[in-house]
Amino acid sequence: MNAADFAWLSDHSPELYQKYAGKWIAVHDGEVIGVGDTATEAAAQADARQPDGDYVLQALDPSGDVIYAGF
Repeated sequence: MNAADFAWLSDHSPELYQKYAGKWIAVHDGEVIGVGDTATEAAAQADARQPDGDYVLQALDPSGDVIYAGF
């Protein structure tokens, strides 16, 4: 897990919620590299761009209030 990506998620949460509320996102080096309705969908996109799996998966609450899961 990359602490810098967790920090980036926190720093950019308002714009991420606007764009991805209710979705799972995968982040690597401060960039969203996967988006999906499920973690599996987001991870599949991320794996295509970052095959070593070095990314952070996050679920964004549909109401845009909190990040409620991370792997």
